[in-house]
Amino acid sequence: MRRPPRILIALLALIVISASTILTIKFAKGYRPSLKTKALRGTGLLAANSYPRGASVFINDKLTTATDDTLNLPPGDYKVKVQKDGFIPWEKNLTVEAELVTQTNTRLFPAVPTMTPVTFSGALNPLPAPDSQKILFAVQNATSDSKNGLYVLDLSDRPFGLNSDPRQITRTSSKYDLVNAQLTWSPDSGQILAIINEGEVDEATVILDQSRFNDIAELNDVTARLPLILTEWQEVLDKKNHEKIRELPELMQSVATGSAALAFAPEPEKLLYVPGKEITLPVELIPALPASSTQSQQRHIQPGNVYVYDLEEDKNFWIASVSDTSEVFKKIQWYPDSRHLLITEDKKVIIAEYDGTNRHTVYAGPFSGDFSYPWSNGSSLLILASLNGGSNLPPNLYSINLK
Repeated sequence: MRRPPRILIALLALIVISASTILTIKFAKGYRPSLKTKALRGTGLLAANSYPRGASVFINDKLTTATDDTLNLPPGDYKVKVQKDGFIPWEKNLTVEAELVTQTNTRLFPAVPTMTPVTFSGALNPLPAPDSQKILFAVQNATSDSKNGLYVLDLSDRPFGLNSDPRQITRTSSKYDLVNAQLTWSPDSGQILAIINEGEVDEATVILDQSRFNDIAELNDVTARLPLILTEWQEVLDKKNHEKIRELPELMQSVATGSAALAFAPEPEKLLYVPGKEITLPVELIPALPASSTQSQQRHIQPGNVYVYDLEEDKNFWIASVSDTSEVFKKIQWYPDSRHLLITEDKKVIIAEYDGTNRHTVYAGPFSGDFSYPWSNGSSLLILASLNGGSNLPPNLYSINLK
């Protein structure tokens, strides 16, 4: 019996190897056998991930898996819900496309967060630093006059999750009214400009070093240089913003430059802004990315509305309508992860995703001055509140756990 020619064996081996390689590649891309068509059918991948992990994943109201997991699904629209005991459920309509990966990127927030006092002698006029790592505030009800003055609370990460106590950086006196002083952080968050007793005969302007205690009596009065200092600081801020604006598509550069208010996310691929004029943003200012967001957009923008523009995916989302833009970003601000917004309205603190979905109230209760601010790592939320039932005691800073 004659053996098959070696060339035929090699050819068959090549065909088998090629077919196996093609099937492996198709399988990796999400293709699966279909009993209906009796052929390979393209599927998409849904990466169901969450923080914290171990949450239940419901697909079209059916319990399907738990995070973190990756599912092969036929292309189409799905109602995805991620739920974990003790946390506010997350829900979104997602579109799964063939050969592409769609991620949930779910952040779950506690349904019953704990609240811990951060200050005990009051905290007046809290002012966050530009680097989001510090908050300046005044104290005037301490047990000792020497403890009244200006304090800085560090919001940076600490080992083992420990938080530092507020640091006193100067003390008040009968001559220096620090509670009513006009305070301004320097662009690098290293100094504080304090205009004391403004409009009075003894008006003084000093620069405080936030990293140490300052004796105001020993500081030089810089009132004569005040216009120059403010101009220099504003130029630094304008330069930083200009460098970020240059990364935007040309039309969005014009929108950002002419906006009534704007704030870049900590990761500057996203821009929170109030447009200065009405305009329609063309589709695909930049080439579309695969598996980009399929959430509803608003590309016809109008003054008096807050939007988020996502530079990475060229998406524009409506967030809210506002009547006053002068302090809009005290009530709508970026969360440290650049994927969420912190919104203060109607005596509530709401956290929403940057596309406007999953708006959840994380705090509703006593509130002072509508002040809320996230810890730099997003683990907690600071609020200013008075829990003393109408007493004359000043409000304090409280930390609300969001982990």
